[in-house]
Amino acid sequence: NKVIRCSELQTINQIHGYKEGDNYISHVADLIKKALSSRTDSCAFRLNSSDFACILPNIQLKDAENFADELTILFNEYQQASALAYSGLVNFDKSKPLGELLALADTGVSVAQTKSSNAWYSQKDTDILHNNNASYGNQNWRQEIDSVLENQRITLLLQPIQPNGRNNKVYGEILARFLNSNDEMFPTASFIAMAEKLDKIIAIDKLIIETTINQIINKSMLDHSFGINISARSISDEHFMVWLERKLLREPKVAPRLVFEITEYGLQQNIKTSKRLIEMLHRVGSRVTVERFGVGLTSFKFFRDLTPDYIKMDSSYTRDIDDDKSNQYFLRLMVDLAHRLSISVLAESVESQEEKHTLEKLFIDGCQGFYIGKPTPL
Repeated sequence: NKVIRCSELQTINQIHGYKEGDNYISHVADLIKKALSSRTDSCAFRLNSSDFACILPNIQLKDAENFADELTILFNEYQQASALAYSGLVNFDKSKPLGELLALADTGVSVAQTKSSNAWYSQKDTDILHNNNASYGNQNWRQEIDSVLENQRITLLLQPIQPNGRNNKVYGEILARFLNSNDEMFPTASFIAMAEKLDKIIAIDKLIIETTINQIINKSMLDHSFGINISARSISDEHFMVWLERKLLREPKVAPRLVFEITEYGLQQNIKTSKRLIEMLHRVGSRVTVERFGVGLTSFKFFRDLTPDYIKMDSSYTRDIDDDKSNQYFLRLMVDLAHRLSISVLAESVESQEEKHTLEKLFIDGCQGFYIGKPTPL
């Protein structure tokens, strides 16, 4: 049993757009089918948007490892700049529950992701599922995340937000990428997810903020504004709040150039803490964006109390907006209500001229996405 995870799908979506992400998944599927073509009785399944499983019945482990090597070669040939997909192998028999097999294969994928690009890992230890301690995959991730933090192996990209009017003040969003000791990029979504799971996300948030501030100063970029994402875990941590306020007070020239992006869900976790955070950020001159807005359908009373500067509509409302009358009506209502509260409205995942024109007609204040501009090094 072999689970293959397409590691760069989130990055592809951010940099090239969702349509390119669909093409990316299709190419991965073709490469898997090509590798399986010479193996009778084998089959492949798509588990979800970026996970595939292959079944290779009645073979020895060595042959499965040869298959994994073939896949690595195909993945490397297709995409040499960064990792395409990681693989986990596990031996199985009919007595094993499906959930256990997938969990073991997923652990193999987690270990492979801490190794070289397009690597695979054979998960032979079946006892890890019954161990009270973190699995081997978790331990590998813990070491890699600690190494990134210690050596500050982070690179920053900037994706622009284009204003839809002369007077609209918008910004560019910072996108962080994390590197291993060989300067190979970790799968971003997996890295962040594991940092959350292993209680490292607050340290990662601090690293991103510090690196951004240092680069703004070193590159004399004080005439631009930059959006930085903060995790829900960080905004609920008292020590982080104190650290952030002191950091921004020490950088009075940089603080007004920063816009902190927080998910709607994250703000909803603790209204009192969220209000204190936004008040603090406004006090030091920074601004706040509520991102992924609309997922929780929060009432506008919530935002009247919190007073963010921007809301960024979730991509589910903006994708194919030119053909969706229901979302057009909803967005127009949201824009009208937000503007009454002096809140600017941004749209993400804008991938076509038609989408952009429709959003402009709805008086959206700014657009972000592949059609507007792809991320470039800060």
